[in-house]
Amino acid sequence: MNERAQTPAPSSGRNASAAAALRDTIETLLGPDGCAWHREQTHESLVRYLIEEAAELAEAIEAGEGPARVREELGDVLYQVLFHAAIAQRDGEGYDLEAVMLGLNHKLIRRHPHVFGGREQMTVAELNAEWEALKAAASDEAVASRGVLDGIPAAMPGLARVAKVIDRIARADTPETRAALAAALDAPLDEGREPAAERGSAAAEELALGRELLARLVSAQAAGLDPDRALRTALRALEEAVGSGGARRG
Repeated sequence: MNERAQTPAPSSGRNASAAAALRDTIETLLGPDGCAWHREQTHESLVRYLIEEAAELAEAIEAGEGPARVREELGDVLYQVLFHAAIAQRDGEGYDLEAVMLGLNHKLIRRHPHVFGGREQMTVAELNAEWEALKAAASDEAVASRGVLDGIPAAMPGLARVAKVIDRIARADTPETRAALAAALDAPLDEGREPAAERGSAAAEELALGRELLARLVSAQAAGLDPDRALRTALRALEEAVGSGGARRG
């Protein structure tokens, strides 16, 4: 039997003081005597920066840029979280940073009953199945009525979104999802198109290319590969090679 506590231990005084100081800095920037640019920002205007900072953190990790750079990029991502929470508090949206943190803490505990609920440890496969059930229950939905692809953000980068969709389909593993995936890979080029794409046209070639890429991504996913990371790694190598070649020519 798991004897762990129901809730994690509280943060140390040092961590709490650092978090309080950083929160005060953000709130000062948004205050009347703070930064004019910060005061003008909204959740919507900050979306591009949130995406950029997350991408820069991923780059620092994947490129092996070292702990100092990763720490800096983590700070930039955290800044975005604090910024959004401060905007919500300023605009009276009904929550602040403390509410965000408490909500996250409760969610983590609720979704990990095998850690905080006095239950035995579970395998990864068992955890995946329970994860979906817990998310459905949290949304007041029956597991059977929850859409396989519900909750996948439309704004995710293309390859990452494809990988997420394929992963959801693979985990569902029903006759319907298998048939849908097979149909997407094998459907005639002009199926569902009005007017039908002419064979040999640019539209038909794009459809064929898309289907070929999708099939390759399905295979990569089945092999446990991350296609988005694989492409970023290959592109990074190309950029380094071009940069090195340019430097030599100069």
